[in-house]
Amino acid sequence: MKAEQIDDALLWQRFRSGDSVAFDQLVQAYYPILFRYGIRFDPDEEYIKDCIQDVFVELWQRRQTVRETGFVKFYLLKSLRRRIFRGKAKWGTNWESIQENYLFEVEFSIENQLITQEIAHDQVRQLETLLNQLSKRQKEVIFLKFYQGLTHEQIAEVMVLNRQSVYNILHEALQKLRNAWQGDMAFSVALLSLLVR
Repeated sequence: MKAEQIDDALLWQRFRSGDSVAFDQLVQAYYPILFRYGIRFDPDEEYIKDCIQDVFVELWQRRQTVRETGFVKFYLLKSLRRRIFRGKAKWGTNWESIQENYLFEVEFSIENQLITQEIAHDQVRQLETLLNQLSKRQKEVIFLKFYQGLTHEQIAEVMVLNRQSVYNILHEALQKLRNAWQGDMAFSVALLSLLVR
């Protein structure tokens, strides 16, 4: 377990015991992460802020019955995704349609982070273009895997998919990149950890 996970696990444990300071620390630490993830589903910032607030309010109200977790980020991302989709379902859209046709907008941009590494401008542009051509699900899997650091199992739970589907989506995305990439594939894989703005 990473040091960050240990600290989060301790905060989580204290929060579950009713420690409001620990809860505030969790909110402060994860609000920006949740906002960056949520805004990719819906550009309505107020709606996303409301969803995040609902997640935290519900957590506080249910603190004594919330399960123990060593992966706070995963738990919160999953909770927010469900809350966003539940809200959309209340507007009259059926759940299956939401799961299939949801908005997940992420513009992959790596140029600013790579300037100091002197990587060829045309290769950066090519990779950005290829990444932005991926499907919504492929973008979300890559975002969760390489930017949020989730495991395949955690991604499957967050996206309400089975683990094999996550492997397949990730494989298809990387295969699409590999087939279209005209540079060194090892280079492009190394860039995946730097891609999201």
